[in-house]
Amino acid sequence: MRLGVQRAVLIAAGVAVLATLSQWAHISLFESRLMWNDPGAAPETPELFHFAIQRGAAIFHDRCASCHGADGRGDRSRGIPDLGDADWLYGTGTVGDIEKVVYYGIRSHNPRGWNLAVMPAFARPVPSPTEHIPPLTPPAIRALTEYLLSREGKPADRTTAMEGAAIYGSSGGCYDCHTADAKGDSAIGAPNLIDNIWLYGDGSRQSIYDSIAYGRQGVCPARAGLLRPIQIREVSLYTFSLSHSSTTH
Repeated sequence: MRLGVQRAVLIAAGVAVLATLSQWAHISLFESRLMWNDPGAAPETPELFHFAIQRGAAIFHDRCASCHGADGRGDRSRGIPDLGDADWLYGTGTVGDIEKVVYYGIRSHNPRGWNLAVMPAFARPVPSPTEHIPPLTPPAIRALTEYLLSREGKPADRTTAMEGAAIYGSSGGCYDCHTADAKGDSAIGAPNLIDNIWLYGDGSRQSIYDSIAYGRQGVCPARAGLLRPIQIREVSLYTFSLSHSSTTH
């Protein structure tokens, strides 16, 4: 009788070990597929994508949600972007673009991170510590504000907006980062100023004025060395899924 019980225990233990090995092999296979293929290929393979985003969600909530929020919607009072609106400040929102930000960060002091497009504080005597940029007077900042409001189709003083247009394209130097049409440049992280999507504030007259006057330079920490490459890919795919909900069903 005792021998039969021992045999049953051994069989159960063996089954448990086999199940664990099978699960490990399954995970290992999926991890290999994720890492050996182009990062943008995973969303085209439903079972691989679901595997990645389920694991990436846990990483996101552990490492990213404290700033971006549990739902990834960010915080405009602190300049933390909404990751679900498909409006990308750096790159075009591909998995590879997202992965680069996760690896190297933004203004994170990592030499491979995004370190360009620091918004000067034009109301200060020295707007930029690194570039020779002249300050702007409060009336000039107000004129730029009216110009941007007018470009968005919002009510604005026409005469003042015309003055702002001239400043935008000359002494303000705004065109250098935000481009002549004010639609920004995702290659350096300069935002589109006329799409009514705001990283800081609500797009009101005051919040636009404050951005021009006092500058903006948000930071995203680099995760290279803190997360394993497979974890970075998984959290990048999860982040991608936030603005591509149709691909998760």
